[in-house]
Amino acid sequence: MTHRVRAASIASAFLLGLLAGAMLLIALAVAPFWQSLPPAEFRTWFGAHAFRIGRLMIPLGAGAAFAVAALAARGLPTRGSHLSAAACALGVALITLAVAEPANERFAAPDGLGDAETRALLARWVAWHWVRVGLGLGGFGAALRALTGIRPRSGSAPGRS
Repeated sequence: MTHRVRAASIASAFLLGLLAGAMLLIALAVAPFWQSLPPAEFRTWFGAHAFRIGRLMIPLGAGAAFAVAALAARGLPTRGSHLSAAACALGVALITLAVAEPANERFAAPDGLGDAETRALLARWVAWHWVRVGLGLGGFGAALRALTGIRPRSGSAPGRS
């Protein structure tokens, strides 16, 4: 592995690790806080503060996806792991664009949702966010495999049938 490719592999693993960790923090701490608020208070909080989360998560997610996709496109010996990491990053991006961002816009709209709609949409957002967390952790693991050159086991262990 050349120094440039190794540096890119380190960067992709680092960015995917940060992305996965940040999404896990949101899932374990921020989302439960949101769910504990009365819906009107949540919408007010979200409208006032969600952009701060976006300032971190959008560049972090885009950077991670770009870094790992660039590596996956190369013919490297660890290409399978890079492809897995890229697929996970793409999954995070697709769920973000298809589910999270439209919900975020509705949460932040001044008079867009009633209380029952807010609770239902937030529950859906949280469920899909856990899928993103899983994909983020999977992408991080694949990026680490690519970085270390470890290939996932397939079939039985040597010497066993």
